[in-house]
Amino acid sequence: MSPATRSFAVIAAIVISALLFAVFGFREKRTDSGLPPPASTTTEAQPGNSPPDPRHELPIANLRAALAAVCSDDAAAPADGSSTQGDTSPPIYPYPQLRQNLSVSSSAEHLHLAAMLEDDPVLRAELLARAISLTPSDPFLIWGAVKICSESGDGGACPLRAWERQLIEVDGQNSETWIRIAANRHAAGDNDAALVAIRRAGTAAESRAYWPETVEMVQRGFAAGSDFPFPERASAAFALAARNLPSYNVYLAMCEERSAANVDWAYACLAYGELLERQGKTETAVLAARAIQALTLEKLGEVEKATDVKRRAEERARERFDLVANSRPETGPLIMTDPALFSAYVAAVRSDGEAAAERRISDEVRRLLAGQPGCDPSAQ
Repeated sequence: MSPATRSFAVIAAIVISALLFAVFGFREKRTDSGLPPPASTTTEAQPGNSPPDPRHELPIANLRAALAAVCSDDAAAPADGSSTQGDTSPPIYPYPQLRQNLSVSSSAEHLHLAAMLEDDPVLRAELLARAISLTPSDPFLIWGAVKICSESGDGGACPLRAWERQLIEVDGQNSETWIRIAANRHAAGDNDAALVAIRRAGTAAESRAYWPETVEMVQRGFAAGSDFPFPERASAAFALAARNLPSYNVYLAMCEERSAANVDWAYACLAYGELLERQGKTETAVLAARAIQALTLEKLGEVEKATDVKRRAEERARERFDLVANSRPETGPLIMTDPALFSAYVAAVRSDGEAAAERRISDEVRRLLAGQPGCDPSAQ
């Protein structure tokens, strides 16, 4: 098993754990800081109006070459699964030298990534403030700053109220903006403002958690601030993006608590869950959406509908687990061997969602490997 394969195994474990936790484990309590009442929003373009991204077209020649390399590596691996070489994969966290290199950059993107990697709340807030001063209208950056400060309890170090107002201005048609605001209001005990925010979350034009943007940012940051080769940079990008998904467990816990006392909350949370299922690009988001729907439907007495949603969520989780456990060769190492494959996959997730992107690559792999039992997924 190559270092890239082992790296993907770690990432797969993170993602699968997140998927299963999304269905069964939304019980974590938070202590987020309070935020101001919502301000007016600006209207953004509806998703799907932009032309298709040509980068998600699979470069078949690159995929064929990656398959040959991975199959050759698998064939050379010992039968007991041990490695024939040392593990040169970088640690998932915290990359201290990379963080230091990026923290002195004049690039807002580099400062954003440095903040993601920073432990100290004061330094983290300073890095985010510097980044925002450079690009104050970047939705991804402002969303990331609000998320980082809210979820890490850095409200005292960050100007969180001001950043949230900026976020509403630049990303007010994103359900993930409003559900984060709702969670912050709820944590501060302002349940009326939280209900207003979650209603906005359920009627937003889109749902964006910036997963593709995070993956691409991390890979570029590692390229600029470290000497890691591409497979290790790609591995880190997927791992850190998985750790940077929204805290859906917090959102479900909020909906569980408030829906039990107020039917308006149940309907508002249900609307958000339905929107997230339609618009969410990651599998974690889809499973979280169904978990929220199942909970709120139960609170509303719609037991049959809730049971159906739970069944669909559990089936999806099993499918995802089986995909990672049984796919040979794994999709992850293929994507992480080649920049063109990496870019095509991330673009496909942005356009069509994680499940569709993986299905396309898996189907193409099977087609290319037909008649090659030495590395044929169906023969293993």
